[in-house]
Amino acid sequence: MGAGKGLSILAGILIIVATFVLSWFTVAGPEYAYGIGLVKNIMGMFTDAATLATSWGVETFVIYIVAVVYILFLISGILVLIGAKVRVLAIIGAIVPIFLCYAIIAGALNIPPDFYPYISVFLDSEPLVAGIIPFDLPLAPANASATVSLGTYILLAGGVLGLIGGIMGRD
Repeated sequence: MGAGKGLSILAGILIIVATFVLSWFTVAGPEYAYGIGLVKNIMGMFTDAATLATSWGVETFVIYIVAVVYILFLISGILVLIGAKVRVLAIIGAIVPIFLCYAIIAGALNIPPDFYPYISVFLDSEPLVAGIIPFDLPLAPANASATVSLGTYILLAGGVLGLIGGIMGRD
């Protein structure tokens, strides 16, 4: 097995675990942001797009585009795993988690200043398995609005490894 295939497989596993098992960040409450919260709330982006668009200050069609990107994010781990055979899928599947991690870290640093409306779709106040899923290990940076957790950094590592694995050869 070539290095690109191995990295794609490892990256796919990291992305899937970080998406559905680990918390990316927490806000007061506590409310956890992770993939299951997104799965629970993604339908609301389609059914209540106008309200969400108003809170974001954008047109309604933007919400639909963002929802499609979020769905692409939810399947990005599988895309990176398939990327062990098809390089372009590893690259596409890795880029979305990298941008999401950038947005999470920037949001925790108050860029934009009031980022709560943008992240509400990720939040879930009821853990899937109390104390286990999502696993939450708070790490820096932290502020009054959110604390970035281990899941963000594992997701970022998976995205970077997937991108490298997609660029490397398959031999």
